[in-house]
Amino acid sequence: MVVGAGPAGSIAAYECSKQGLTTLLLEKSPLPREKACGGAVMYRGIRILKGCLPHALVEQRIFGLRFSLPNGIKSEFISDKMIGITVFRDRFDEYLAKRAVNAGSELMENTPVVHARTSNDSALVRLKDGREFRSKFLIGADGVNSVVSRSLGLRPLRKDLTKVGLGMESDFYVGADGVERAMNGNPSILEIIPAEDKISYGWIFPKREHLAVGVAGSGVHMRALRPIFDRFHKKLEKRLGIPLLLDKRRTCFLGGDGLGSENVADRAILVGDAAGFVDPMMGEGIAYAMQSGIFAANVIDNALQDGRYDATQLSEYHALCRKEFSANFQMAAWAGSKGTSFAEKILPSVNGYKLASDVMAMIARGEMGYADIPYVVLKSLPRQLPHILQQVILSRILSSH
Repeated sequence: MVVGAGPAGSIAAYECSKQGLTTLLLEKSPLPREKACGGAVMYRGIRILKGCLPHALVEQRIFGLRFSLPNGIKSEFISDKMIGITVFRDRFDEYLAKRAVNAGSELMENTPVVHARTSNDSALVRLKDGREFRSKFLIGADGVNSVVSRSLGLRPLRKDLTKVGLGMESDFYVGADGVERAMNGNPSILEIIPAEDKISYGWIFPKREHLAVGVAGSGVHMRALRPIFDRFHKKLEKRLGIPLLLDKRRTCFLGGDGLGSENVADRAILVGDAAGFVDPMMGEGIAYAMQSGIFAANVIDNALQDGRYDATQLSEYHALCRKEFSANFQMAAWAGSKGTSFAEKILPSVNGYKLASDVMAMIARGEMGYADIPYVVLKSLPRQLPHILQQVILSRILSSH
């Protein structure tokens, strides 16, 4: 049984069904439903779908990142390879849920879970209407406000703002021409705008006729969330010279410290935002959510084959997530903690170099992690050196005139 039909839950349900397991997928809201999210899905998440994502769901194909720093400098990293896409989360999540159904899962919408527990012989959830369901295993995929995690004692009843982030975002209709204009003629770029002297950032993600605009950061820096968002929105509207008519704001907590928390109990596993798997620097979580769903399904399948239902057996899930995520998360957390001064020092110095763009692309595509950067740079440097020297010489010539 899976609680939550976001990317983590629907991928987990799909994988369980493909393995021949009877799978019930519970979603608290009717689908499609809104989700507070900028809607950027990195390539490492797309490749999990193995080319099955319908073209109609893809708003923009993304090939680069632009960092607009507080000191006014912009650094762009453009790749020849696609590094991700933008989507509307309501449509994307609905597709993933239906994909799970097509694989054999049973989907029940509008069924909010209010309590969960496990015993020696089963896992149980109780719905708001009083109904109860039992299963051999339970996957908690019900987001950063997870009822499953709190019910099982895997998370505290009240959030610690030093361990979670806060975000607010909205989609602004500007038309296709407005998207082109806002993104300086290149709507295949995600723009990240780090905040000055804070562990937080804003973003502009292009879609076909909309701009996804938002702010997010450490909970301790984002207490006055609505005023922060409104100031960012107005400043951006003035900078772009395009009316950004606000319809509604969407607010969310951002999970954190997933690898430093307990994510398994007897007969239960937490995945995605419920587990806290979010890139500490970029705030990106969809691809990690999808991968954690695969890990959970595989671990449960192995546990069933072994006839084991205890947390010790399921701890294999911790090992898989740690191996896949830990180096990335640790490096990202370190870089993110340095704030904008680190970004202002590093990013302009590597701006325009193909090697830097290649590294950014490989990270976004899941072909390497943050921790691999030094090795990849040193390995590639001899081949890239002539090009780098050429760029340095050219830039100095231009700056002298």
